[in-house]
Amino acid sequence: MSDPFDTPLGQMLFVDAYLPGVQAGQYTLKIDHTLDAPDTAIESVSQTLIVDGPRFTLDPADLHARFPPKGSTSQYAEVLPHLVLGKRLLPWERLVSSFDRTVPWVALLVFDEGELVAEGPPGDATAAETANYASTTTVGALLQMGSADTRIPVLTATDEEQVLACRVITMSNATFAAIVPTARELPYLAHSRQVDVSNKKLLDLLDHDWFSVVVANRFPRPGTPTRGAKAIVHLVSLEGFGDLLSGDTPVQPRESRVKMVSLCSWTFSCLPDPSQRFSGLARNLAFAGATRRDPAALTLRLPVPPASDGADAAVMTARQRLSDGYVALGYHAPTGEDAFAWYRGPLVPNLPAAGARAPMPSASAGAIFDPTRGVFDHSLSAAWQCGRGLALSSETFAVALSRMRQRARNTVSRMVHQDTSTPVAPSAHAHSPLATLFASTALDGFGSVPGGAAPPAPRRRAPSSGSPANAMQAMLARPDALATIAANLSDDPDAPTVSAWLGDRRLLVGVPFAHLVPDFRMLPPESIRFFFVDTRWIDAMIDGALSIGLSTSHESALQGALTTELERMAHASALAARATRLRRPAPTAFADTTTGLLVRSSLVVGWPGVGVKGMAAGTEVPLLRLDHLAPDVLIAVFNGIPDTVILSEPCEGLEFGVDDEGQIQPRGVVDGVAKEHQDKPVSIYDPQHPGVDTPTLRSGGRRVLNLRASHGDDLVNRLEQALSAIGYPVTVGPAQFALQMVKGPEEIVFALRPPQVVPAPERP
Repeated sequence: MSDPFDTPLGQMLFVDAYLPGVQAGQYTLKIDHTLDAPDTAIESVSQTLIVDGPRFTLDPADLHARFPPKGSTSQYAEVLPHLVLGKRLLPWERLVSSFDRTVPWVALLVFDEGELVAEGPPGDATAAETANYASTTTVGALLQMGSADTRIPVLTATDEEQVLACRVITMSNATFAAIVPTARELPYLAHSRQVDVSNKKLLDLLDHDWFSVVVANRFPRPGTPTRGAKAIVHLVSLEGFGDLLSGDTPVQPRESRVKMVSLCSWTFSCLPDPSQRFSGLARNLAFAGATRRDPAALTLRLPVPPASDGADAAVMTARQRLSDGYVALGYHAPTGEDAFAWYRGPLVPNLPAAGARAPMPSASAGAIFDPTRGVFDHSLSAAWQCGRGLALSSETFAVALSRMRQRARNTVSRMVHQDTSTPVAPSAHAHSPLATLFASTALDGFGSVPGGAAPPAPRRRAPSSGSPANAMQAMLARPDALATIAANLSDDPDAPTVSAWLGDRRLLVGVPFAHLVPDFRMLPPESIRFFFVDTRWIDAMIDGALSIGLSTSHESALQGALTTELERMAHASALAARATRLRRPAPTAFADTTTGLLVRSSLVVGWPGVGVKGMAAGTEVPLLRLDHLAPDVLIAVFNGIPDTVILSEPCEGLEFGVDDEGQIQPRGVVDGVAKEHQDKPVSIYDPQHPGVDTPTLRSGGRRVLNLRASHGDDLVNRLEQALSAIGYPVTVGPAQFALQMVKGPEEIVFALRPPQVVPAPERP
């Protein structure tokens, strides 16, 4: 589907609802023929169509982010929980009763402890709590649970749906009537959002930069300084409950209990401690309490013990190695000895010295020995072996590389054959047999052997001098031959596969984490570490990958001729990998130095779309890679050296709610820019007095928004009055409501120190 909107960099677009062309359900297409003539009746033809869509379960891949994060504990009392979905159509894919198409079929409900009925085995409260008080059953079994005491969804299910598993929650009829939003309110609690994803992890989403957001209508119960208040959140299906949702408040069912289908659930706890919020987690990356962390401690290396007076040369050498990002690892030598060796991965704390590309034919060629200490540096050897192992584990790459080499080998063989073969001059007797044959009669010659001179020997080419291997190596040393091989390689059908694989390795995609961070102390929990990329390590890894399948010297020479062009193509692939998916122009070349960062934090788990931006002298440094290495580990690679790095709260997951005083500041939009008006706040809910009812809350003290009523005072009405008072007379719809209730994005800025160049150890 082509997007009718184009969101500028750094901005986001709120849309009331992104409605599907046809909503999920069963449809009958009927065709009637009417002819204006007697006795011409034609039977009508009908066809049943089923438009599929989620109904009783959701694909976990569609659940992009949730806030507050699952299992977190922080100051959430003034927040409206929300769920970010990776499909922009999802909340409107089904109809609820006969309501308007803009009424979503799902709602996000927030429950206090004790409001859900445990359905597990008798007395097994732990199991019920672990499952967020949801029980698992089949759709068919659920539809048989209705009774005089139990209200269930009023709907029909197909035979295929009857056997599907689903999760069900049970609540009292009073709880249902108190917290479920009405059909008038539901449109305000869901909207679509398009965001700029250029500074965040690439997402495997159908809609790329589009999301839908479902917001709860209830504030969590505040906790106390000594005890957190647990909140349980369920995304429920409203299908089959439309008859209860048409008033200003839901109709309380006559049955004492209500069962609803839960599509997603999580829990969190409220405490008056902001440490688990985005701002708290981000600040903890840069500060230890009130003290700013030492910039040197934010580089990727082991903690370096302080220097001591009188330390000998060996200790000073070890300290310098640790400062340069090395770790001492156990080493089992081929000769059987056990010792230790220095190792440093491709992510280093200081700027590596530049050097010419030196091909590495084997792992042993990368071993660097320090004769004064008797210790090896096996960094490049390990890189070579890593590349070889990755290549051998990828059948697609290995087969494509083999086919490409065979074509190149055939090309070189033809060039050698053409260059070393000389045709022999024609024989003087070449026409004698033909003249003799014409001189005799057909009758005389019938059945007899023709006379005349014997035919000449077949034409043969003069033998070449030297062995084929020497001839091939000599050919590969010629510039014109290399140019021909390179030209043919750009058209080789397997070259894109090989170059894309090598390009990913250039960005360290698929490289085992232990090679990147060889000691867990280099990246402790709740930390950020900055690094430079050592291209010598990556070059060694590429050499190892391209070493597979080489058994002779002329095969190695042939691969050497291919490597230069393959690396050029791999560089182009690496530069375009992210830009192509973002539909943005790719950098034209690799910068002299690539850099990056690693974040290991709950911030990555709770905000998977966290934004990362690097700036250098006010200009954005292109991101080559932004990816999760683990649920709580984020890696970013920049094409250049930023002087400032910004971590920002993702726009698709911005918090909804009120400030510490229970208010919002109305926002007016002019020329695409939202402006807050601090002097005209709208009071909604006071977290310090959660049981006090206000016109913007439903009565009953359960902290539920009074969003929209058929008449009288409600939250939407108050927002419209406030916007009109500041000069923005608008009708508040779902997108405008989201704009008013969303909190501004938070970010943390790291100012980086100038790089320090460290000479690289010399290979023997």
